[in-house]
Amino acid sequence: MKLRLLSNPLRVCLALACLAMVSCEAGQVPQAPEEIHFEDYERNVRSEYGEDGVIEKIFEMIEPSAKYAVEFGASDGAFLSNTANLIVNHGWGGLLIEGLHAYAEVLHKNYQDYPKVTTLEAYVYPGNVEILFEENGVPKDFDLLIIDIDSNDYYVWNVIHYYRPKVVQIEINPYFPPPQLMVIDFHPFNYWDETDYFGASIESMIKLGKKKGYEPIYVTTGGFNLFFVDREYYPRFGIKDNSATALYKKWEPKADEWNRVPHGRGETPFEEPFIDVGNIQVPKKFLFDR
Repeated sequence: MKLRLLSNPLRVCLALACLAMVSCEAGQVPQAPEEIHFEDYERNVRSEYGEDGVIEKIFEMIEPSAKYAVEFGASDGAFLSNTANLIVNHGWGGLLIEGLHAYAEVLHKNYQDYPKVTTLEAYVYPGNVEILFEENGVPKDFDLLIIDIDSNDYYVWNVIHYYRPKVVQIEINPYFPPPQLMVIDFHPFNYWDETDYFGASIESMIKLGKKKGYEPIYVTTGGFNLFFVDREYYPRFGIKDNSATALYKKWEPKADEWNRVPHGRGETPFEEPFIDVGNIQVPKKFLFDR
C-alpha cells in the first residue's frame, strides 16, 4: 500500500485507522502469549524432577538450531540424566563431560554408538571451560547448556562469553531462599562434600543470568534446577513474574538424607570447616555480596 503525505489532520487520522484495520485483518497485531505453566509439563524419561518434559516444552517454543547440548557433571549419561532423552529419543548430539573416572568410563560406553555425541573425562573450572568447548567442536550458538557440578557452577557460567547457548539449566542451592545472596567462595578444588556447601542461591544466580542477558523461567520440583532462556526468547513464554521469589521452591529433605543443620549459616559454625583434597584443606566460606 502506497500512502500520500496528507496535510489535513483528519485525513491523517483516517489513514492511520485504515492501516490499523488492515493490520488486524491480516493477523499482524501482536498478541500477548498465554503464560506457560511448566509444572504441567514436568515428565521424567531419564531425569529426576521432571526436567525432560520441561526441556521438551522449552524447545517447542524455541526451535533448536543444531540440536546440540553440553552437560557438565553428566555422570554415566543414563541414570538421572537430563540429556539422555534428547540424544536417544530426539536425535540430538552433544558434549557430555564427567570428572570421576568410574562414571566417565561408563558414560563413554553408553554413547559409543552415538556418533553425534562426544564424551569426555574432565573436571570443568573457569580456566578451562571454553578451551574444552573449542577442542571438542562445540557450536558457538548451541542449544542447551546444563551445569551440574555441585560446587563452582556460578563461576563456570560467569566466564562463558564466546559461546552462547539458547537455554541454560543450572543447579542452585535452595537452602538460601530469596532475597538472600550467596555464592560459595571460589577454589579450583571445590567439590560437594554432601553438606549444604555448594553453588549459589537463586537470587545470586538470577542476578548473574540477567547480567549475561538471560531471563529465568522455571525451577523444577525439588528446587535444585533453574532454567534460563536467552532474553530474546523470553517473551514467548508469557511469564508474568520471573522474580526469584516467584520461582523459588523450598526443598524439604527426608529424615534419612544429608545433614541439613545450617552449618556456616547465621551463627552456627561449620561442623567441618574444610573440604579435604588429599593433603590440601580448602576452607569453606559463604559469600553474601554477589
